[in-house]
Parts: sequence; C-alpha cells; structure tokens
Amino acid sequence: MIWNIRNFVIFAFVILMWMIMDHLHVNNVLAFVIIFILMFLILYVPILFTVLWDSNLKRIEKFLMSNKSKPEYHLFYALAHEIDEEVEDSIRLLLQKYKGIHKQALYKTVFAFYKKEILTVKEEIEFIKPLAYKNYYRAIVCMEEGNNAEALKIIHEIPTPWMRNALLSELELKSNHHAAAELAQQALHQSKGLQKYVLFKTYQRKFPEMKPVKAR
Repeated sequence: MIWNIRNFVIFAFVILMWMIMDHLHVNNVLAFVIIFILMFLILYVPILFTVLWDSNLKRIEKFLMSNKSKPEYHLFYALAHEIDEEVEDSIRLLLQKYKGIHKQALYKTVFAFYKKEILTVKEEIEFIKPLAYKNYYRAIVCMEEGNNAEALKIIHEIPTPWMRNALLSELELKSNHHAAAELAQQALHQSKGLQKYVLFKTYQRKFPEMKPVKAR
C-alpha cells in the first residue's frame, strides 16, 4: 500500500512538472532533463545523505529497518548486531547481484573477516579497490598474525581518519592499553552514515564505558 501511494505521488509530481514546463513553453528535451534532475534530488539525495553523511544514529537505524529487504543496506544492520544468518544471507545475495571482481572481493573479505577466516581474507584483499579499503584489511591481517610493526606502517599510509583510528584502537586493544577506547571514540566521531552505525554498535560491545554519540 505504501509503495503504491509513493508511486502515485511520483507520477503526479512528474505530470505536474511537465504541465508547468509546457505552460512556460520550455523545450521538451530541456523539460525532461529538469524533471529528471528534480526526481533524482527528491528520490536519491536523502538516501545518499543517510548512507554516507548522516550522524544521527536513530535516523540511520530507522533507515536500515525500513530497507531490510535490500541486502546492500541490511548487511550493515546484520553486521552491527552480529546476526550470523542474516550476514550470510546478505552476502550471498550481494555476490549474486554484483559480479564485478572488486565488489566480489570486498564482500568475500567482509564475510571472511566476520567469520575470522584470515587465510581467505588474505586471498581476497588483493582484488579490493579502492586502496584505502585494501590497506584497512591488510592491517587487520597483520595484527591477527602478530605483525604489529607492519600493521602500524600500513595504518599510517591510510588517508581516511576514521579508518586509521579504528585500526589504532584495535592495535591498542590487543596490547591491553587504555588508549583503545579513546581512539575508538575518535573513530566514531570521524565516521558518518552506515559506517558510523556499525562502529557504534561494535564499540558498544567492546567499550561499555564509551559515551553515546549525540544526535544532530
């Protein structure tokens, strides 16, 4: 029912805009381009904002709950809450949907890392793009193998602040240093969108003392 109403609203909007463009004697091609841009802004900008830039965790969770049928979004919810069966189902659907070698490698790496299958992670990370994500998982592999010096070297090559601090937090955590929670808090503040949600839920388990993030 909700989907039908949404379709009707979109259809009505398009018709209304087309009538306005016709009344203003706008060229048909130009009218089509303007309507397309407006539809894109209305339909996709709010989604992109939530996925990439939002910092309001309640709003992000609401978005994830309303998009449970879409594996590219539901994977984040399943990972955040460590729901094994749903993580596996989401990865399976994504591997069926995206056949590109880099996408396949990323999803296989995420799943292997989730299951602590480090050998599989090592095999798949070589095909990951962009480089920041490849190095992120390379650093994790080094830490898992006890090569902290190499991990630290890789971490300092990663340009994304939240990635660096998240990895440094893991490094400190393995050494039982108190700085781990502070670095995790920094990573949380530097991240946005769906990644922020996953980090927050993960850190809730690792650092019960961590202060909740204020909604914006």
